[in-house]
Amino acid sequence: MTIDRCHTFRTKSFSQGHVTDWGMCIKGAILLLLTLQLTVFPAQAQSDYGFDFEKTGSAGFQALKIGIGARESALGEAASSLTNDANAVFWNVGALPLVSGPTVYLTHNEWLVNSRVDALVAAVPVKSYTFGLSVMNFGIESYEETTATYPEGTGRQVSAGDLIVGLAAAKRFTDRLTIGLQVKYVREQLDQDVFSNVLFDVGTLYYTGFRQLRLAFTIQHFGASVNALRESFRMPLLFRMSVADDLVDMQAFRLSTSFELVHPTDNNEWVNWGIESVFLDMLSLRAGYRFQVDEGDFSLGAG
Repeated sequence: MTIDRCHTFRTKSFSQGHVTDWGMCIKGAILLLLTLQLTVFPAQAQSDYGFDFEKTGSAGFQALKIGIGARESALGEAASSLTNDANAVFWNVGALPLVSGPTVYLTHNEWLVNSRVDALVAAVPVKSYTFGLSVMNFGIESYEETTATYPEGTGRQVSAGDLIVGLAAAKRFTDRLTIGLQVKYVREQLDQDVFSNVLFDVGTLYYTGFRQLRLAFTIQHFGASVNALRESFRMPLLFRMSVADDLVDMQAFRLSTSFELVHPTDNNEWVNWGIESVFLDMLSLRAGYRFQVDEGDFSLGAG
């Protein structure tokens, strides 16, 4: 069960204005794609990340992959091209400029096996920039330690959890192109052992100009490996590529859909699909499906 609370201190309508510099738009997009192609992708290919079945489950800090937000979860996590609020920091930091005013989101999620996820995110637009601050905490209930000598329990309680703090900045380069960057401090506790790291996210959102078709590309959790418990663990790096469009766009009714390809470096690829109908900007019905996953495939939501 996921519970979201949002408060927007100031609102203003979002409209797409006149493209002031197509040259800058095209050059910026090309530069970004070339940079990613020449740096990130070769590095991952050389390490054979994500293309070997033996890599499955080989990354640490798995709490980074937990989806945040009731809307995004109901959409089957096909969110990087549909997210348009402060929760964009968890899906596509490049979409952060779509936030219409200073906003705070609170999320509480009763997750698997007596675990819980709590998140707080705040976003503030400043001219063509939008800045975000996020805090996420993942924890599980304490449980009794068991060993080979004491299989029924030693009487000592152990616990585990993660803390993630992020600072994000995104800029609207034109009325069609936005790019964002986020730096995150992650800390994981496994009983008495504590590990930490600094990670980076980068995301883009591009409106094509055809209908409301938009494209999103995101890299999440990029950072160095961590030595823990005498082993080296890679970060759960994610590549997201998504496309979304408004199938129906009327004043009283809007129907949007999104497809998203997710390529993790520690598992096989999967595809997310989501659809959302909005009535009079007051009632939303959502559904989603995640293909090629072991659990959590179908989702529904309303708001």
